[in-house]
Amino acid sequence: MLETQAFQALLQKRAAHRAYKRTVDEYVAVLFCGFPDNMLPSLRQRVGNWGFVRRGQAEGTDACACAVQVAVLLTRKIIGALNKRERQDLEQAFLRNDASNPAYKGFKCMLQVVDRLDVSPALVSYLNTEIAGQLRGMPQQAIFNSWVEAQIGGVMDRLRQRCLEEAERKGDSFALAGSLAGRPNALAVAEHEQRGLPTGSF
Repeated sequence: MLETQAFQALLQKRAAHRAYKRTVDEYVAVLFCGFPDNMLPSLRQRVGNWGFVRRGQAEGTDACACAVQVAVLLTRKIIGALNKRERQDLEQAFLRNDASNPAYKGFKCMLQVVDRLDVSPALVSYLNTEIAGQLRGMPQQAIFNSWVEAQIGGVMDRLRQRCLEEAERKGDSFALAGSLAGRPNALAVAEHEQRGLPTGSF
């Protein structure tokens, strides 16, 4: 009985692995739909990302987010395989929005797709940073550091904006309180005058 239960659990685990991988593969296929048809199968053979996908499942990563992470890895292979002239041509295609460049057409489609996926803005930002960094020939650590700095800058900008909005709200409250405090209480002044008391403190 215990052996049967263990066997069933193993089958369920393998089925879950296959389902997760199939979902990731489907998302990756959509992300790469703008590239030439033979590019994605060739990349998968060279990269072999099944171990990465299994780790993503074990860590509880959503299949959609895992697919974007796989796209980052494949992006490194695509741009990393370009020679200096090809990389410059691709960079110019980005600047000119030149869809005649097959790689640019693929990346443009990828970025349009990822904007529609239910993944964190930070992950979308990392994909953009990865593409830009690879085009410039930046080391991997420098690309990561650039992304971190951008995230920190974004957080600081949002915090600064919230502080300004809060200051404006408080400023309105202070202005109202000041206008009320600046008006002397006419009844109190009249009463003090009748008593012969100084009114300067009002």
